[in-house]
Amino acid sequence: MIAALALTAALTMTPTAGEWQDLPDPVVGGQKVHDDAASLYKGPGYVAKHNKRRVCIRFFESRHAYGAKASEPYRGAYQFSPAMGVGAGWMVQKSLREQGVPKWQAIYIGRILRSEPVNKWAKVYQDQAFWLIWDNGKGRHHWPNTDRAC
Repeated sequence: MIAALALTAALTMTPTAGEWQDLPDPVVGGQKVHDDAASLYKGPGYVAKHNKRRVCIRFFESRHAYGAKASEPYRGAYQFSPAMGVGAGWMVQKSLREQGVPKWQAIYIGRILRSEPVNKWAKVYQDQAFWLIWDNGKGRHHWPNTDRAC
């Protein structure tokens, strides 16, 4: 009887076709260095002509280390503050919904991102957060020290 109830519960909680998108895990372990110039995110907000600037900012901020804890409290490849990480988590969640990701999945990913320091986020979500904050150059003020270097 208990096994039947457990099976029924599992089947009702399993997403049906079209309800789940195969997205990367929000959080990954280990120091993640990625010095390739290609952005791992190329969805809405990505602007190819700004990619060299993004790579320069990433190098200047963390030497391309997505797991960086360079200076407290800043974390990740682009050195987000904790508050900026929370805001970026909301932005990623909203962007995922706008891209057609099921609501529950976008909320799940957003909650995890907001609860973890940015240096633990998967690289693709750090890149996505950068592009959403960068906002076609309108968010460049978040990296003022890179203006001279980049």
